[in-house]
Amino acid sequence: MFYLGIDIGGTNIKIALISKDYEIIKWKKFPTPNNLLEVIIDEIQEFVNENPIGTIGVGVAGIVSKEGTVIESPNIPSLNKVPLASILQDKFSIETVVENDATVATIGEANFGEGRGFHRFILLTLGTGIGGGFYYNGRILDIPMEVGHMTINYQGKLCSCGNLGCLEVYASGRAIKESLIEKIENGESSQASSLYEGSIYKITPEDIYNLALDGDNLARQILKEAGKCLGAAMASLINIFAPERIILTGGLSKAKNIYLETAIIEAKKRSLEGLSSGISIVQSNLIDVGSLLGAVFLVRNK
Repeated sequence: MFYLGIDIGGTNIKIALISKDYEIIKWKKFPTPNNLLEVIIDEIQEFVNENPIGTIGVGVAGIVSKEGTVIESPNIPSLNKVPLASILQDKFSIETVVENDATVATIGEANFGEGRGFHRFILLTLGTGIGGGFYYNGRILDIPMEVGHMTINYQGKLCSCGNLGCLEVYASGRAIKESLIEKIENGESSQASSLYEGSIYKITPEDIYNLALDGDNLARQILKEAGKCLGAAMASLINIFAPERIILTGGLSKAKNIYLETAIIEAKKRSLEGLSSGISIVQSNLIDVGSLLGAVFLVRNK
């Protein structure tokens, strides 16, 4: 018997076949399409045709009800109000649990990753958007932890959620890309203009990070500013929750040398010394698979 773990993000979808011992047998990653639900059903069908599947665990970037309905997903609006769990369960007759992606990633870290041995830690998912989970005394706290929608500039940029000045519009992958495009359009110079035959709208956060590592000043500046915003938000989390550890995961967390380094320095500088002195802020060792393992662990142990 095998299990399916699925992670639905604003940029990519990941799906994995996982054994009863939580070994990832195979997994795949592909861009999030417009016809998202249709593609997910087709992908699941391929796995079901080839393997006996016991349960399906799904993590989605957004607010999810206890019944598995996606209440709101600012970065995947096509899933808003979609009863995803019941749709998949009815289609495949396989027990399915749908939960917030940061929640399942937190479960993954607590049981298989950098959260093991800690009684109190916060996980931040850094990707197209920014999410969070809070592990406290052996369980995930049942609170939204929509960290990406913390207001860090009350007169700031408009966020996809409709609010002004959210962390996501300054420190997420989408924000980093939009910032670079805006600055190039306003006449600032970057090697990014030579990528994709000059079509800067195709550039990715990974491209920007690689340019920064190659010495592109504009790319470095944008990543440092995003890192400072993330660090300011982490300082607030430290001052409120006093975690033992903050774990950073998601595709953008791979930008360790500039973005994460700046964020960690800023968080330590801005948080109260008595709360931050013993805290560790680390990069996940399960960046690509933590949410998949966590989703399966959740559905098997609910």
